[in-house]
Amino acid sequence: MTNENVPRERDQQPFADVSKAPLPTAQTLRGRRNLAYQLTRFISFNGRIMRMVLKGDH
Repeated sequence: MTNENVPRERDQQPFADVSKAPLPTAQTLRGRRNLAYQLTRFISFNGRIMRMVLKGDH
């Protein structure tokens, strides 16, 4: 019989160490909150995907 409440060693290991990852700059954060910028990027991304689908050689 196993005790499921005992944490296993592999469950305690982090998947990735992100403690040394760079923090976003103030300009990056402003862009992420700007709805006009997000809408522009959304339309641009969707346009690229639609062009790839319509072209047909993906």
